[in-house]
Amino acid sequence: MPRVKDNAFIINKTDYGESDIIITLFSLNRGKISCIAKGAKRSRRRFPGSLELFSLVSINGFIKHPLALTRIDECQLLKPYLAIQDELKSYLNGCYFLEIINRCSAERQTNKTLFNLLDDLFTFLSEVPHNRNFNCRIRLFELQIITLLGFKPELSRCLDCGIELHSEHTKGQFFLFSPQAGGLVCNHCRPRHPAAFNVSQGTINLLNQAHKLDNELRNKLNFTPQVETESARLCRALLRWHSGYNFKSLKVLERYVDNDNFFALNRPPTIQPITLNKYGVQQ
Repeated sequence: MPRVKDNAFIINKTDYGESDIIITLFSLNRGKISCIAKGAKRSRRRFPGSLELFSLVSINGFIKHPLALTRIDECQLLKPYLAIQDELKSYLNGCYFLEIINRCSAERQTNKTLFNLLDDLFTFLSEVPHNRNFNCRIRLFELQIITLLGFKPELSRCLDCGIELHSEHTKGQFFLFSPQAGGLVCNHCRPRHPAAFNVSQGTINLLNQAHKLDNELRNKLNFTPQVETESARLCRALLRWHSGYNFKSLKVLERYVDNDNFFALNRPPTIQPITLNKYGVQQ
């Protein structure tokens, strides 16, 4: 039976029976793999606090059958990224990205660039949850992951008629984004894409340049509210279309973070004064 030794991120886990845990890993050399950790809930020696979401671990196990779950005999913790779970904003965004990887990445398909990007993402979520350009960086990570998963949107021309975004023939025309087409369509081709929605020229230009930015520029860049809203809608619509799935973590994220309910959720409750009448009864 082939042995498995690799480094991997834990992206999902489910209790199985009284003592086992089924975990989904995104590994350096094998991509996404589904595994079973026998006796993980009982053995602290073989699994010393290492089976938590976001954790980077070193696994040791074997593959009994190509179509069966990989069996993990031992798992050592390399990086816990515990700070992600201390901040609700970081945690909810992190869960959203874990769900993207779990739902959209192919089984046992190596993607070392995506593996390294997850390390950068979890480090960012651990260190700067309230950075001034937090939402901007999240959008850039989202776009990078979409590109590495093979869903990169076409943002330079109409996918129906082929007219270029900056062509001299585009005067008086505007472009929309169609998730089904995977990119832009012009206003003349819009009737064939009923789900297409408006995206401003500024958002399109910025997203076209996003993959060329180095880390220093990423740290300095900040989106306007319009670009932030449009880029989020574009990325999420594209992911829904390709995965055929409505991400559960995204619903929570949009409710408590994107709509500023995050701060209301953590604000101490206001105590209303109690008014009593002359008999000592609450009015």
